[in-house]
Amino acid sequence: MRELIKKLLGADIRLQLRKIFPSRIQREADKVASDEAEFRSRFYSMFIKSGDICFDVGANMGNRVLPLLAIGAKVVAVEPQENCYKYLKQKFGKRIAVVGKGLGAVETVKKFYVSSTSVLSSFSEEWIDSVKDGRFDGYTWDEPINLEITTADKLIETFGLPSFIKIDVEGYELEVLKGLTRPVKMISFEYTVPEQTERAIQCIDQILKYNPNIECNYSSNESMQWGMEKWLLPAGMKSFIASNDFISTGFGDIYVRTKV
Repeated sequence: MRELIKKLLGADIRLQLRKIFPSRIQREADKVASDEAEFRSRFYSMFIKSGDICFDVGANMGNRVLPLLAIGAKVVAVEPQENCYKYLKQKFGKRIAVVGKGLGAVETVKKFYVSSTSVLSSFSEEWIDSVKDGRFDGYTWDEPINLEITTADKLIETFGLPSFIKIDVEGYELEVLKGLTRPVKMISFEYTVPEQTERAIQCIDQILKYNPNIECNYSSNESMQWGMEKWLLPAGMKSFIASNDFISTGFGDIYVRTKV
């Protein structure tokens, strides 16, 4: 629960508090961000090395950018929300590339629903409908605005083939994966269960279309720890996703890697 609260409130509230109490809050926020980045770096360094290209899709305020940079990765942050985009540009400058668009199956313009907390903003009406009266009761989504969509394949043409793609886009993960037709060494995508159990399975199937040589694991909540000692083949992972043991985790990230 603590990690869920941090996910929902951390970045937005810290940003607002900095405006009210700039010096003290800045010091405290920087310390928290530094501690979290070090924690995440230890996890990411198990499969990312210095110089690797990494796509952070749904970068928000950059809590995954910091640990990736600490490893020495070349980060491409994809973030369509204007306030988050500006924050990333201001905070990281030329250390990263920031793409102010969404990712999807094809290049287009799509309705984007901005939430009362930025980490819940989404292109997916289906996802919003599935969580607004339950998991995220009390949060609101504004009338949609039109935003540009590009694809992972287009990003690869511009920035090169990444070693890792992290996807956290509040229910739009499958559409992001539909725009990727190249095998990637490691992909993570966020899951929320039971609301999006079938979508998680579909995401694995989508990756399989272009990379049949994969195996899967997961990390629940924001633990940054492997949920299983042994990685599962796709069929085994899909069965596990439908199990009560997995559904009880609530949310987290599924990791799909190319078998060596």
